[in-house]
Amino acid sequence: MTTGAYRVARAAGCLKAAFAVAVAMNLAEAVWDPGGVVWRAARTAASVLFTVALVAYVVLRVRRWRRTRSENP
Repeated sequence: MTTGAYRVARAAGCLKAAFAVAVAMNLAEAVWDPGGVVWRAARTAASVLFTVALVAYVVLRVRRWRRTRSENP
């Protein structure tokens, strides 16, 4: 596995983990109605984590795709 592929795979793993956390928090909120500053901070942190992981994954995929495309005309 090349360095680029490794980075994409690692970003995909981070994205999966962030997605799992977001889904778990949504399920917790559906079953139990948490509230307060701590819950709001945790939701914000999970949202930021997911957004950063998604952006990193997309950027790495696009960079790898462009590099592969330019190497094989």
